[in-house]
Amino acid sequence: MAAPMSGILIQTLRNIYRYLGDDDIVIDDNAVFQEPRMSRHNPTTCDLCFPIIRHRGYDVSVSAVLLFPEYKNFKMKIDIEKVQRELPDKSKSWIVPIKLCTSSPNSLCVVLDHTKAFQVTINQILAKETFLEIANLNKTVFLSKDSGLETLQCADLTKLRTVLAFQSLRNVFLYLGYTVEINGHRNGDYIAEDVKKFHICHKSMCSEKQPDYCLIQCGAVLDKTTGAKASNICPDDYYRNKTAAFEKLAEGRGNSVKNNHQEKTLSEAEVVAELLWVKLHDNVSISISQESEETTGVARGATFLLYNHVRLTCIRKKFCQEVDLGNYERLPGIEHVDFQLLSQNEEWDLLLLVLQFPSWLIQCVSPKGKVSLHPLLVGLDKICRTFSVYYRRVRVLTESRPQLLPVMHARLYLLQCVEHVLGLGLSLFDMKPLDYM
Repeated sequence: MAAPMSGILIQTLRNIYRYLGDDDIVIDDNAVFQEPRMSRHNPTTCDLCFPIIRHRGYDVSVSAVLLFPEYKNFKMKIDIEKVQRELPDKSKSWIVPIKLCTSSPNSLCVVLDHTKAFQVTINQILAKETFLEIANLNKTVFLSKDSGLETLQCADLTKLRTVLAFQSLRNVFLYLGYTVEINGHRNGDYIAEDVKKFHICHKSMCSEKQPDYCLIQCGAVLDKTTGAKASNICPDDYYRNKTAAFEKLAEGRGNSVKNNHQEKTLSEAEVVAELLWVKLHDNVSISISQESEETTGVARGATFLLYNHVRLTCIRKKFCQEVDLGNYERLPGIEHVDFQLLSQNEEWDLLLLVLQFPSWLIQCVSPKGKVSLHPLLVGLDKICRTFSVYYRRVRVLTESRPQLLPVMHARLYLLQCVEHVLGLGLSLFDMKPLDYM
């Protein structure tokens, strides 16, 4: 069964595997499969790194089972020299062509056409809004959960974690184009292979699982200090501790104006990230006291994601303000922008991370039924860490000189894409954007 969606990067990967598949196929039920690795350290020599192993005297490619489960049970015999020679020409008609193909020990290295990748990705995200082409597969997912987990007004943090996971998984499935049935029992109207069924609960109490449902068990929330279950604090008190910590942090920065809305947004987002950042079936350890929040600081996790998102928003709004004041001309159309000017390493890193967004979603609801949310949070964190370095090092809004405007326009388009994808990812966890930094 194919992956439920396709993006630019996934299309390119699938094209590569189809090309490799033109050679002999070797069945091996004992194969160990893995994804191609994204290489962001040397973009001139490698963007995609495909693992290559030796098997019975020849090279075989290890397929990407997480992205393409149809490749699960075979290896492909390949001629490395032939691939290096033919793949760039073969890819000229692809949506993102391959510029160079080389080999290194145990790897096949592919360099994409960067200029084309920037142009196509930015155009699909901002202009055509077709970055994620959802296949019309008429898929349905049934989601159910134990009673007592109907709202966020839970008795303890472990139950709160289960509810937050349920809501975020529902959002991910909906965004992927699934029809989501909550606590549904209608089986006669659906073909079995078109239906996924999941029941979510916490490990200590899971007694209402429906027949034929995959079980998603959420680990307990533990007190980091004692190692015991955090049962001595209710969610409302935990939210209040978070809010108080943000208030104190704002005071320490000299912000005397109290903004309850901003602090509430930060505290709610931080709780979501703290409880969902690890695998759902694992326990999560947290600091539950207000004192520990104040001493360890809170500028991390969801706070880091939200602050970088608002940084991106501020750059865009500042440019629009300068346009209204007559200091800048409006952005030219995407077709008139020279994306070859995006030569900074972080700029290509950001695009590669944006291109990986679809695969993060696929990993959250993998075809094997193993469901989790941390791949998406970890991916969003990678985007923010890369952008944070770029933000400190590169001045995006420059003087309005003719020789400076082309690169500024290209950077603004790229950062609008990053803002869009980051905001989309945050919305899947019901995290609200900040108004200001």
